[in-house]
Amino acid sequence: MKLSYYEIFKYSDILNPVSPTTLFSAGKLAELDPKKIVLDLGSGKGFPSLLWASIFGVRVEGFDITKKYVRYANSRAKMLNLSHRVKYFAGDIRELRFNRKYDVIASLGLGIAQVYGNVGDALRIFKTMLNEDGVLVLAEPVWLVKPVSSEVLKALGEAEDSFLTKFEIEQLLGQTEFQLLGHFVSSKEDWELYVRPIYIAMREIIESESELADEARRVMNGFGAEYEAVGQYWDVILWIVKAH
Repeated sequence: MKLSYYEIFKYSDILNPVSPTTLFSAGKLAELDPKKIVLDLGSGKGFPSLLWASIFGVRVEGFDITKKYVRYANSRAKMLNLSHRVKYFAGDIRELRFNRKYDVIASLGLGIAQVYGNVGDALRIFKTMLNEDGVLVLAEPVWLVKPVSSEVLKALGEAEDSFLTKFEIEQLLGQTEFQLLGHFVSSKEDWELYVRPIYIAMREIIESESELADEARRVMNGFGAEYEAVGQYWDVILWIVKAH
């Protein structure tokens, strides 16, 4: 693929289908306050953790592999007068080693958990990085039902083992001794907020008649298929869980 994620999400602040309203509700459930330090893994352009810093006063350490996103997030923090509380760093989260534990871990980039192998492995690793009674805020796609038809898998460009079901994730949370505080299922409206700026960026490329136009059409079709599958074959769930 020649189109970079930076080009695809050129006009996007939120890099997943989780609305600001849901992020606010998640922050309340996580009992965020100025004493809490948040580790934001796969921080993207920083929108969720900047929102939490501005509303709840938390301190944030964010990490993302895309240097352009890190520069953008830090400039946004400066513009919002939050640089004294929020800092983003470039780095591959698979290679990061931390010498402290955190009050809250945010894993909001879709598929971030799979970076550690699978969701179960990620939950076990996250738990070692949390303070006692620390909170994990985790966004994960889930299949509504298994088995998943080959037509759906083809349309989404995924394999059945790419995602778990809601029940399977709940089982893993119990096995890794996380207490469920609450969860939010992304709505069609959340997805519209997510895909609309992507469509704008892709239409811009198509209308410019650049050599990337065909690929931009495929990207639009792919996100369109994901949007149509919401609530029928899959969902994205934001989990708020406490270590115990």
